[in-house]
Amino acid sequence: MFVLLTDCCVQQADKTQQSSALSELRDSLGGQGVTLDVQYSSTIHDREIRFDNGWIIKIGRGLDYFKKPQGRFSIGYCDYDLRRCQETSVDIFHTKHIKTL
Repeated sequence: MFVLLTDCCVQQADKTQQSSALSELRDSLGGQGVTLDVQYSSTIHDREIRFDNGWIIKIGRGLDYFKKPQGRFSIGYCDYDLRRCQETSVDIFHTKHIKTL
């Protein structure tokens, strides 16, 4: 199981699209035996994924950090390992190394 914590301060049209995409992801992961709990916060900017084993991943620009390919026949269209990325930072740490207020 893991928890995705994301901000809720998006435009209504974007919120509907975001909710639909995350529901599709949750259903897809559920078919593989993985539980996804999506939580929204009005106080954070970065996105955060918390795993039940204590690991936390924070992504500075959100979950959509890949650049769109130039076309259907461009390198990286189907293989994300070959796709260019947006500039961002990713922090990975464990709960045993953080203070809880």
